[in-house]
Amino acid sequence: MSAGAASKDTGVTRRETAEYLASMLEGLRKSAHQAKLPFLAYLISVTLEEANNEKQKSE
Repeated sequence: MSAGAASKDTGVTRRETAEYLASMLEGLRKSAHQAKLPFLAYLISVTLEEANNEKQKSE
């Protein structure tokens, strides 16, 4: 399956999934930061970066 091809199970592309996850992770990162949970905010930031990288690969 190519990077941009739709999943057989959901019909959602890899890029669409990465975009959705990135948007959710941005909110979670902000919440963790506001709650003064720096390590959790850091881990979410790393995951957000990976989701953004996947979006770029799928374009």
